[in-house]
Amino acid sequence: MKTILSALAVLAALAFLPAAGAQPKITTAASSAKAPLLIPYRPGGIRIDGQGTDEVWKQIPPLTSFRYYWDPEEPPRTELRLFHDGENLYFLYTVEDPDILRHPVIGEEMEIASEDRIEFGFSPEDPAVPYYFFEIDSAGRVLDYESRFYRQFDPQWDSLSLEVIGRTTENGYEVEGKFSLAELRDLGVLRPDGKMLLGCFRGEYENGKDPEENHKWISWVYPQTAQPDFHIHSAFGTAQLETP
Repeated sequence: MKTILSALAVLAALAFLPAAGAQPKITTAASSAKAPLLIPYRPGGIRIDGQGTDEVWKQIPPLTSFRYYWDPEEPPRTELRLFHDGENLYFLYTVEDPDILRHPVIGEEMEIASEDRIEFGFSPEDPAVPYYFFEIDSAGRVLDYESRFYRQFDPQWDSLSLEVIGRTTENGYEVEGKFSLAELRDLGVLRPDGKMLLGCFRGEYENGKDPEENHKWISWVYPQTAQPDFHIHSAFGTAQLETP
């Protein structure tokens, strides 16, 4: 019986592994701590206009290792480009999505949590102090909040520096923006050595589906949980700002 159960466990694990050449390798909090995501330095910065056409974006290799860790199929493509200029952290999410769910009007921020969106999380090393989440829809509308483990959300909190614009594209949508490095330091999530715990996520929805079943969760880091959960320490990977 133990032999049979062991074989079944191996098969179950293999179901989550990518086929040869088909998907990127699995990233965990532990593996990213050993090999942090390097965020390149580029001087000068850019003006946030939502177009994603600045020459610098062509120089930044995209992070593409986003996966459905809790669903068997391959997710629609997600690309994230990041760089910093010593003052700001710039980002460009490029999302493949032929069926964007976006509410025409947002009455309050929490309504963004039922739309297609990209997400960032920034966490300090100490899980006892607050971490910060940003959920941004295809129009660039933002749900930002301070939180404590476990799931103690304060949606009244707002970032002082986030600047962002979203736009619909031929294949989906793009979200371009920036965070002030000074604010990230003040929040305690950017360390003096340039490292930070970063979560990069995406919520995927479909028009016309039952709201209770209409969500799939895409993540850069595999939190190693049976059910989707981005609000645990293992959902955050380690990123390192390149030294100028």
